[in-house]
Amino acid sequence: MNNETEKFLKRGLSTVKFEELKDKSFELILVVEMLCEVCEKPLSVKEKFLRKIPISIKEDYENLLTRAAAHDRAEADVENGKIYFYDHDFPGDVHPECLEKL
Repeated sequence: MNNETEKFLKRGLSTVKFEELKDKSFELILVVEMLCEVCEKPLSVKEKFLRKIPISIKEDYENLLTRAAAHDRAEADVENGKIYFYDHDFPGDVHPECLEKL
């Protein structure tokens, strides 16, 4: 599957209704985008599997939304059973082309 198709399947978690997630299990994945100090665009991306969670009752859904609030953004891929939490980090690195602009 290419990135364009994959992006199409992901939706902002806040736009996904409880009924779409009910009685399913989801893998929680933390995605850390390492950003350039100059242009703030990604230098690299690291993904880490956190755990698998079931969404059975409304409280499970509400807990997921609360957890998502601690991250820069959250997306759901309901069809593939994945929830992505995105964070950004500035590792102190710069794209070579950005360095030339300084």
